[in-house]
Amino acid sequence: MISDQAKQARENNNTIERTDSSATDQKLRKRRLGMSFISYQVTLTIVVLCWYFGMVPLRVVFEFLAFSLLINAGFFLLIHFNLNLRFKDPAMTGLQMVISLLPPIWVMYFLEDGQARAVFLLIAMVPALYGILALRTREFLLVGLWFFLLYGALMSAIWITKPEVLMGSRSVEVIQMLGFMLVMGQIAMIGGFISGLRGKLRERNQELQDAMQRIRELVNIDELTGVFNRRRLFEVLSEESNRYSRTQGPFSICILDIDYFKQVNDTYGHQAGDNILRTVAQTVNHNLRQIDCFGRYGGEEFLLVLPQTPLDGACIKADRVRQNIHGLPFDHIKDGLRVSVSLGVAQYREGETIEDTIARADEALYVAKQQGRNRIVSEDQLPGTPTQEVTSNLPQSSH
Repeated sequence: MISDQAKQARENNNTIERTDSSATDQKLRKRRLGMSFISYQVTLTIVVLCWYFGMVPLRVVFEFLAFSLLINAGFFLLIHFNLNLRFKDPAMTGLQMVISLLPPIWVMYFLEDGQARAVFLLIAMVPALYGILALRTREFLLVGLWFFLLYGALMSAIWITKPEVLMGSRSVEVIQMLGFMLVMGQIAMIGGFISGLRGKLRERNQELQDAMQRIRELVNIDELTGVFNRRRLFEVLSEESNRYSRTQGPFSICILDIDYFKQVNDTYGHQAGDNILRTVAQTVNHNLRQIDCFGRYGGEEFLLVLPQTPLDGACIKADRVRQNIHGLPFDHIKDGLRVSVSLGVAQYREGETIEDTIARADEALYVAKQQGRNRIVSEDQLPGTPTQEVTSNLPQSSH
């Protein structure tokens, strides 16, 4: 049984993890985009060589550079402003693969040598290698279809505007196109297979993370009551002590003890006692702030950690807890049965240990029980100023 407090803590942790993961993914996408930009510049050197050997005019070099800058700047802005997160694929892998083909296609239009176009056709295949790690077979085939359509549009444009370029090399162009289709098909099959393996690996990793989260919860949760256990309480107390050393923000603790619990066990049995423990624990837990921490300290004692709360505020919270529990009916155990609790409250002091604070709260709890139970006593009342008494329906005997 996992308490609402533990569930809320898990949800908060998951939210933080998702936020951190999203920020990390965005940084990774920017780094990949940087790699893509470098790849464009490598291709640019080949375009420059084509100009140097008189195969394309100089303006094509600048046009290719402008295309690469515009494309990479566009994708960078989408990632920088998190607009890519609205897409089904935030990495925009398929979109980048398709658009990356446009600059080489533009250069290929000006090349009259079919073998030179084949070089840029090979370059255009490079982005497909990135897709192997991200796209499924169906998505890869769709990207491949776009590649084929763009290449077909290039050949059509050359045939319409410069038919003499293709007159002596139609057979070569057909073979290149068929080879292009074959390679894209093979890459799609291999990429889909690898993507499937990656998907299964992600599922296994998620299952492992869920299992580890469940183990962490079991380690921190008291099995009987469903609230935090002693181990987790001391972790939180240590965290609050460290936070206090940095910010000097007050925090208080309350030790809660169920009155006459031993007599309940002796009279109605351990099953009834367990039921009371669970009910009391969940009642307190349901009325806490998200920053509060409540858990079983041991036996019928519980500990409530109240961050950012001075002593007077902790006393108010403790009395609300006392009133809520005193109003609980346990008619299924015995008609008219009520339980009460006593609470000791203390505020953490600079330079002391957590054990010192707990000791003062425990001393205050002892005074509350000595004064008749069903009451709260704070550390500043230890000399003896009785709080208002509320009579319990349980038999008045010693604890």
